[in-house]
Amino acid sequence: MSLYLFLTSLFISFVFTACTPAPDVPLSAELSQYAEAQERCEGLRTEIAVADALENECHLFLNRLEKANALDYKIAHFNDDNPDPNAKPKPEYILLQTESHRQHLKSSLAYQKLIDTLNRVSATAIANDELSDVELTLTFSETEFTKQHYHYYKRYAPQFDTDPRYLAFEKQYAKELLEEGLLFLSQGEKHRALKNFKEAAVLHSAQAEYLAGIIYEAKHVDKAIEWHTKAQAHGIKEARLHLARLYKRKMEPKESLKWYLAAAEDGDAYAQFLLYQQYITSTSQKTEEIADKWLQHSAENGFPPAEYAYAERLEQNNKPEEAKTWLLRAKDHGITAANGPLGGLYFEDKEYEKAYPLLDAAKSATAKYRLGVMFERGLGVEPDYYSAYQCYKEAARLGYGDTGKEMARVDKLKTQREQAYYEAAKRKKRLYKKELAERCGERAIKRIARTKDTKVYLNGLVSLPLEDVNGFLLHTDDGRQFYVIDTDRQAGLKPFQHADITAISTGNAITVSSDNRGTRDVYQFYFQQHCQP
Repeated sequence: MSLYLFLTSLFISFVFTACTPAPDVPLSAELSQYAEAQERCEGLRTEIAVADALENECHLFLNRLEKANALDYKIAHFNDDNPDPNAKPKPEYILLQTESHRQHLKSSLAYQKLIDTLNRVSATAIANDELSDVELTLTFSETEFTKQHYHYYKRYAPQFDTDPRYLAFEKQYAKELLEEGLLFLSQGEKHRALKNFKEAAVLHSAQAEYLAGIIYEAKHVDKAIEWHTKAQAHGIKEARLHLARLYKRKMEPKESLKWYLAAAEDGDAYAQFLLYQQYITSTSQKTEEIADKWLQHSAENGFPPAEYAYAERLEQNNKPEEAKTWLLRAKDHGITAANGPLGGLYFEDKEYEKAYPLLDAAKSATAKYRLGVMFERGLGVEPDYYSAYQCYKEAARLGYGDTGKEMARVDKLKTQREQAYYEAAKRKKRLYKKELAERCGERAIKRIARTKDTKVYLNGLVSLPLEDVNGFLLHTDDGRQFYVIDTDRQAGLKPFQHADITAISTGNAITVSSDNRGTRDVYQFYFQQHCQP
């Protein structure tokens, strides 16, 4: 009993002395997280009128903090006069630590009550239209800046237009509206999406201006131009191509060309390729030279279709080695059409082992004919007269010309064994295509694209229309475009990269302007996974 009384009196003695104000020292490391709130609460003492609730909570918080810091100071300097650093902790030291832990918990609770009070007082001040109190509470970083604060500050603009918290909330609020609008768009609710985009545009979102322009493109060309003009003025470079197409729809070629040139001169490889396609139709030599200039720029800027077209131009100008270099680039970037001409160049150079896989993958009549020659003569492959016969036949079907003599010649030489081998290879290809369809989905023909929640296989060239938006455009080899929603950026794709992906159809499309004075429907899909064929 006497020991208990001794420890109790010792505890009271040390706690009392520990809770007296410590020397003028900074907050301990464990309490430093409260330094800003401490400074603001101390600053309230100079304010003329402060809400009673806030003043009381600040007083309580500072009191708790002072006690906890005094204990921390005592603990930190308890052994200053002890020459033995390895001495066992004294009972009074352990008691100090226990009390310090208790005061830290009380400080934490007081801090949370202070935050709750700040938010409550701030909301009341908004309701009572007391601007000075709203401003006062927001000097505490702990006060949550809500939508109510934003709209209240907006009433008193422009004096708050440079306020960091106001601007940060505006940016985040615009982003939320943008994401919700994109969700509406994927669900086919264009009117609700447009409402969101317009509201986000008021919050200085250039991306929202661009998306509002896209929605208007289907039926309201002038409104679409108005919104895309705003978007490009605020830094959305992609809006320039939309303006070019919209003015083309309005039959204003000079204005259309102005925007194509603006994008191309700024280094937009896609715009450069589009200019090439427009100029190359002319019979003028000067115009053809302009077309070639834009084609070369586009290829050098990494646009795969331009790499392929530039290679063709080089081959036409008797520069096969340079053409080969660009065909290789185009092929590596997913342009399957490059297989035939590249294989043909290797064929002409008698590099048959390199030519074979390229010609085999190609779908052109010339490629099939050359493949027939290789099978017939055993060039880079084992002689196979049945395969040669089929290649000559396919070349004729694709429009190569009359291959009757070649077919008649190898028809006499083909064997049943060769036929069996060829049929087995065809069955293997059919099984592979079936497996691909099961794994990756069906190809997105129009009927399938319109069917909601269908698993589809998409492959083509990627372009990213905007930063910080939820997906990307995918351009197929046959000229179609799809929009793939990829909110979490799981695909990890870059502009002009070739993609083979599995996606889920939304069943909805966005109607936008095309480069031929008309419009096109861009169907929307959800990204699911990569599918390597």
